[in-house]
Amino acid sequence: MLIHEAVMKATETNNHITREALKKYVSLWIKPTNSAFGCIISGNGKIATSHWSPTAEDLIATDWLVVTQDDYYQLLRE
Repeated sequence: MLIHEAVMKATETNNHITREALKKYVSLWIKPTNSAFGCIISGNGKIATSHWSPTAEDLIATDWLVVTQDDYYQLLRE
């Protein structure tokens, strides 16, 4: 899915997004928000940063996924 499709679905359902390509290397979850903090990045059980700065590759990628909060918390338990 394209990033704008994933962001729209994630914000409607209060979920996170990630890329299929990222799942192979790192547990990275992005929480799209309209707050002053921008998108909140979490990974490996910790909040890594706010104000995510995507690369050009991220913006044109077609492998974006919506990840539920249950998926995120399951990862934290592993």
